[in-house]
Amino acid sequence: MNRLYETNSYIKEIETTVTEAGTDEKGRSFICLADTIFFPEEGGQNADTGSLYIIDGKEKDTGEPHEIRIIDGIITGRNTCSTTSEASEIGIKYIVSEPVVVGTVVKCRLDWDLRYDRMQNHSGEHILTGVIHNRYGFDNVGFHLSDNGFVTLDLSGVLTYGQAIEAEKEANRVIYANMPIKDSYPTAEELKEIEYRSKIDIEGQVRLITIGNDEETVDICACCAPHVARTGEIGLIKVISVMNWKGGVQIAMLCGRRALEYINKEHDILTETAVLLSTEMVNVPDIVNKHREEIAELRAKLAGAHEQSAIDKIGSGEADETGCIFVGNDFPAGSMKNIYNVLAERYSNRYVAVFAGDDEAGYRYNAGCRDRDSRELGERLRNTLNARGGGSADMIQGQVRATQKEIEELFLNI
Repeated sequence: MNRLYETNSYIKEIETTVTEAGTDEKGRSFICLADTIFFPEEGGQNADTGSLYIIDGKEKDTGEPHEIRIIDGIITGRNTCSTTSEASEIGIKYIVSEPVVVGTVVKCRLDWDLRYDRMQNHSGEHILTGVIHNRYGFDNVGFHLSDNGFVTLDLSGVLTYGQAIEAEKEANRVIYANMPIKDSYPTAEELKEIEYRSKIDIEGQVRLITIGNDEETVDICACCAPHVARTGEIGLIKVISVMNWKGGVQIAMLCGRRALEYINKEHDILTETAVLLSTEMVNVPDIVNKHREEIAELRAKLAGAHEQSAIDKIGSGEADETGCIFVGNDFPAGSMKNIYNVLAERYSNRYVAVFAGDDEAGYRYNAGCRDRDSRELGERLRNTLNARGGGSADMIQGQVRATQKEIEELFLNI
């Protein structure tokens, strides 16, 4: 199989021959091609998709060329990140929308927009990883090029968000410099003299992707995927987040068109928020923080009022019959504990509880007794109402999905 995507990522259409066809173990039709422009799923990147058109084949009703979809591409045989004289040992099986006969001559057409989006993001990942490797010495130990979410790369060391942003700035400088991105196939002897990145041990001829010019080499990495020809085609690189990941960090990022779409969406959200707050975008964080502080203060006052109201109900004897007080969903844990302490003090010889919630969503609870082991109540709640929770002899807490009536009936009988 002649893998044209390795030597020229920009070929969008070719004519070739179906060399093998059949049905796989999942009942899907598949083919192999003499020449291919479709990159298979490999190295953290999804397979290319596209169309096949049978030469001289016509739809009976429309007269249009008959289209067969390339749905997936699957590696068979050994790793295709190497290219050797034994290329026939390497196979790519393409899942297609319907059967095709061996020997059929077909025109292949790549879903170019999707391919180019992946090329932008994959080449951008190489640049950012290369900058990080050069600056901090960390290796890329994992990579996933999602078509819907963020592109992620896993680093072998811990990088702060600030350091990642500095690397982003340097990576974008490389983009602005419009440096060439080239593939090469050094001999085994030549490879010994080249310092390059690779996540796996590769047998046979290694394909290297080199980013840089005569004055500067940004990155050299073993890779089998299609890339853009020059860094300027990437447009921009945007780091989205940095999170701890298996002893290192995972960076989420986007490049090219997808990065621009993400930034535009974030800008639209910020613009709409500024309009709602009747201010300029630059003032949004300060105003939001001020509102958060005001809301927290109001919630504290409201919680205090609700807490006092519940305590007043206890004082008026509302809990005399069941030993229970029911309060609203948004009661803070501290207030619930305070109310429980008032109940436990007033009814020291019986089980008492405060329940926050409603019959539909369920209840959180603080419960127990001063003179009895509260854990025995917990066992009763679990056995009777399938409650969850735990605690000590003085107090238990947890959650229960039951109605107020069912809870009150339990407490009337203990």
